Amino acid sequence: MNKYKVITLFPDLIEEWKKVGIINQALKNNLIEIATVNLRNFGIGEYKQVDDSPYGGGPGMVLMPEPLDNAILQNEAKKNVFLTPSGQQLNEDLIQELLKYDSLNLICGRYEGFDQRVIDMHSDYEISIGHSVVSGGEIPALYLLEAILRRIPNVLGNPESLTNETFVNNQKDFPVYTRPETYKDHKVPDVLLSGNHKEIDNWKKNNLRDI
Repeated sequence: MNKYKVITLFPDLIEEWKKVGIINQALKNNLIEIATVNLRNFGIGEYKQVDDSPYGGGPGMVLMPEPLDNAILQNEAKKNVFLTPSGQQLNEDLIQELLKYDSLNLICGRYEGFDQRVIDMHSDYEISIGHSVVSGGEIPALYLLEAILRRIPNVLGNPESLTNETFVNNQKDFPVYTRPETYKDHKVPDVLLSGNHKEIDNWKKNNLRDI
């Protein structure tokens, strides 16, 4: 069974996500394990401090090395993944690589990021999900987790969904439609209503969109 831990200051965000959709079903069916590790529990002193101002000056606060170091050491996994905007760009090849490991720690930053020494000591991967910055690593961690988990056998209700997915084998996307046949004067293309599977396949190939 694949096991994942998310080290975060906001475990409730991850726990709520676990109640939704295919992830919830996969957990109920014991196909995967997902646990949260509250970084605050490893904070220093009476106030459980986890951040401090950066050496050399600058805005914001930096996650201190000691709480993260202790959290990682007490939650061992095959690989440690830090979610950072400067990390390796997530793509299908990287997702397939991460699927090889039966346990991962996903480590979420906050504020101005991690003390570099924690990355130097523990990072196996630094991963970015896009060329933009958000307030913390929780949303990128959820994005990465869902991209991984849907590729684990039996997590998806219909495994054929994966064979035609965008990005798989460098495939492109095509438009899709459902009922009603006409909506506000916009009609479903006639070929999709024809029942002629050869013509439908040709239509899909001729209407691939760049992504």
